[in-house]
Amino acid sequence: MKSAITQTALVAALVMSFVAPAAGQEPGVIFGRVVDYNGLPLPGVTIAVQGQANRSVLSTVDGRFRAVNLSPGALELTVAMPGFVTIEEVIDLAEGKTVEIDFKMQPAFEKTVVVSASRNTVLLEDTPTTISVVGRDIIETRPAQNVGDLMREVPGANVVQSSARDVNVATRGPSPFLTGSQLALVDGRPLFFDFFNVIFWDLSAVQTNDIEQIEVVRGPASTMWGANAATGVVNMVTRAPRTSQGLEFAVIGGLLSRSSDAGGTGAMGSLNIRWADAPTEKLAYRLSAGVFYSDPLERPTGMIPEVPTPVDPPVTVGGGSYDDVFYDNNGTLQPKFDLRIDQELDGEGRILYSAGIAYTEGIIQTPIGPFDAQRGTRLAYGQIAYHRGSFRIRSFANYLTGKAPSLLSVDANLDPLRIDFKNGVYDVDAGWSDLFGGRHLMSFGGNVRYNTFDLSICPDADDRFQTGAYIQDEIRFSTFTLALAARADYFSNLEEVNFSPRAALIWSPVPGHSFKASFSRAFRAPSAVENFMELSFVGGYVPLDAFDPRLTEPFPLVVNMYGNPDLKAETIDSFEIGYSAVLNGGLTHFDANIYVSEIRDKLANFTSTEALIEAGVEPYYTSENPPPGWPLNPIVIDFLALQGVYLPANYKYLNIGSVRSAGLELSASHTFRRGLTLFSNYSYQVLPELLDPVGDPDRPPSETINTPPLHRFNAGVTYNGQTYLGNLTVNYSDRAFFAQGIQPFYYGYSDAYTLVSASVGRRWSDGWLTTSLKVLNLFDDPVQQHVFGDVLRRTVMLEALFKF
Repeated sequence: MKSAITQTALVAALVMSFVAPAAGQEPGVIFGRVVDYNGLPLPGVTIAVQGQANRSVLSTVDGRFRAVNLSPGALELTVAMPGFVTIEEVIDLAEGKTVEIDFKMQPAFEKTVVVSASRNTVLLEDTPTTISVVGRDIIETRPAQNVGDLMREVPGANVVQSSARDVNVATRGPSPFLTGSQLALVDGRPLFFDFFNVIFWDLSAVQTNDIEQIEVVRGPASTMWGANAATGVVNMVTRAPRTSQGLEFAVIGGLLSRSSDAGGTGAMGSLNIRWADAPTEKLAYRLSAGVFYSDPLERPTGMIPEVPTPVDPPVTVGGGSYDDVFYDNNGTLQPKFDLRIDQELDGEGRILYSAGIAYTEGIIQTPIGPFDAQRGTRLAYGQIAYHRGSFRIRSFANYLTGKAPSLLSVDANLDPLRIDFKNGVYDVDAGWSDLFGGRHLMSFGGNVRYNTFDLSICPDADDRFQTGAYIQDEIRFSTFTLALAARADYFSNLEEVNFSPRAALIWSPVPGHSFKASFSRAFRAPSAVENFMELSFVGGYVPLDAFDPRLTEPFPLVVNMYGNPDLKAETIDSFEIGYSAVLNGGLTHFDANIYVSEIRDKLANFTSTEALIEAGVEPYYTSENPPPGWPLNPIVIDFLALQGVYLPANYKYLNIGSVRSAGLELSASHTFRRGLTLFSNYSYQVLPELLDPVGDPDRPPSETINTPPLHRFNAGVTYNGQTYLGNLTVNYSDRAFFAQGIQPFYYGYSDAYTLVSASVGRRWSDGWLTTSLKVLNLFDDPVQQHVFGDVLRRTVMLEALFKF
């Protein structure tokens, strides 16, 4: 027993000789922060201290570290993290002194850092979700008139432009008019508007030159971002003023190819000016303003083919003529202004202030025809955010207002149908992360949001309150990472709290290769329009001259469309497996993903007759309930019904049925060391499967289901060197089915298309001036991405970018 005690004491003495300073010496302390080359904190970095006492510590989630009880003298510090260049430095630590030292780590190869996947700064290959990044090389070289053009090469992203201003984007699903399944953000602030669950991409106050990168989360993301991130998230991350100082002035002039019947060659152009400065070490700001203009695009002509719907049971749709629905097509004018101020607070964190306003005008395509957003339609915002280490809190306000008369539809009084809208959004969001036990990266957060509504078609929609909170734990083992997260959201227009879990297992057996399996759930909350719409409009014209020759003009049939305050949230469950590889020192990337998603309680307004009757709604007019102004004996309505001719009376938003979708995404890219990048990707999206049996009232009618392109393929090359820059991209999209376009006569397939775009440019006088020639749709093929949308022809743009 005495021998054991002696041995224990000896071991303790030996250990203390390594970890404690020599007797009579006062210990020292080394502390500091580790960041990447962009100044973002790096958690989990090993800081090893070697000298008279060897010690190693890990940086926390905000990049900070602290090594205490150190012996004085010469100490060698080794700062190491996989994927980054190891830093070695020798310092002389005086007795009893405290030394502060910060480290900025450079990647061993080019690394992409994202924030949208888990609301923490992480490397792209470490995210628990599938995410694509459109970087500065693409933004600078890609021919683009809007944000949608920059995202066409993202795997699984369906980008549809249907007018000079109207763009819709959805990942892993169809992209119809007023797409409401995708969440859009600018630095985490939503561009998504709850009055109709719609995104106005043109109302982003930041211009293209303000964007550092576009992060596209492919798949459900409600766990981190709450409602309406059902099929994914697009987050536009802007450039920090301090790292992009100077004056930039960009002017673009271009020509739109159009047929002579559409007015011949049109014009487009933009003018943008940007000034960023850092007058002190603690203050930086950016001021930008710009305007974009485009003449109207070409409208399609001729007949829409009659086709069976792609979803069983098939129903014949189409057969309408574009020439019968002529309207004055309009272009767009989009001025915008934005301000951002970054303030450092003497080691106490950082405050970001931003504000801006964006205007738009032009065509908004909807399921009941085109509307014309009037001049003065605008979004104004203000935001303030505080960051200190891993803690953040932000508050923002969005205020949207606009007026949009219909160009085709009329109300019950035969006056043009109007939609006037105002939507105020006021939000406070907070979050915090920390590293526990060396392997648990815990994140906590939540938000409170208040919406106000003033909508001409929803007189009972006043306001809405919502709040949510999330927790996430990313557990890191030697070769495995297990990411577990959950979020709960309360909406004042929903009876139940919505729960959005996510679980992902990432296995990295060897460096550069990882396998991923995940499950996630997301939801889409009903909009104010879906809850409270009260709209009467002429849904068609009925010829009655066979019953009375004096009725030479067709009868305008008034249709009523109602919201439903008792709607439930639409939910989506998604399962995914994937593989990714980072090879050749990070220059080569390969990704493969397979997913299956199931939508439940689908929100729809054009539902089956049985579903409407079950909900207590009379879907058709009868002799006992004739339409307003009916000029004949009401018995004629029953006679028409016996002939199979029914007169629609009422529609109502309902939760109906379940829909399953699935797909495959493959992508590969290689970057050469001289600024040249090659890429290609392929997406396969299975036709949606209706899970409710035929005849079930909850089964959505097959003529109401939009379907995405079955095949999509993108390939291209980008060069961004010191002197020259350029881009060549090929986008192929299979046909897609759209159940939109006033009436079923205008439903149908968009044709498959191949879009070839190219640019070439040169930097002059050390980058003081960059001139570029950019061409969209190089071969001038008529491309109609929506069956009722405009036709995209060749656009030739000349750009001059001045930097002072």
